[in-house]
Amino acid sequence: MRACRYATGVNDRHVVTGRAAEAYRALADLAETVEDEWQYVTDLVDAYLPAIEALASADGGRAPTAAETEAVDEAIAEIGLITDPHKAIDWLSTFPHVVALALGGDVDGPGADGGADRVGGAAAGEPDDDSPFRMLGGLR
Repeated sequence: MRACRYATGVNDRHVVTGRAAEAYRALADLAETVEDEWQYVTDLVDAYLPAIEALASADGGRAPTAAETEAVDEAIAEIGLITDPHKAIDWLSTFPHVVALALGGDVDGPGADGGADRVGGAAAGEPDDDSPFRMLGGLR
């Protein structure tokens, strides 16, 4: 029996961002084992998990290219190797930006659910000079 195929990649973007969100939750579970950093971890997850999920509808919800999907999967594989909870904490603020760059979205821009105004950055709409991700985002 032939596999069913859609004429377009309708759900592909949701599948890719779903995998990224699941990996992010697992990373957060590891990071939460550091009791002294529990609130910080919770704040990051509250800000960035919805932003990762919102990437499913970024760019008009167009299906990701093979290269974009591969980039997200490589980032997921990378954080899957993390066993140190302190390193997991570091990646909680990095991983969403990597996924956003791969998919051509933004997790810190105006209207992004995980905006900079919620995670110690500049107010929404203001440039964050300390963020290498803003600089890299302009290179596309």
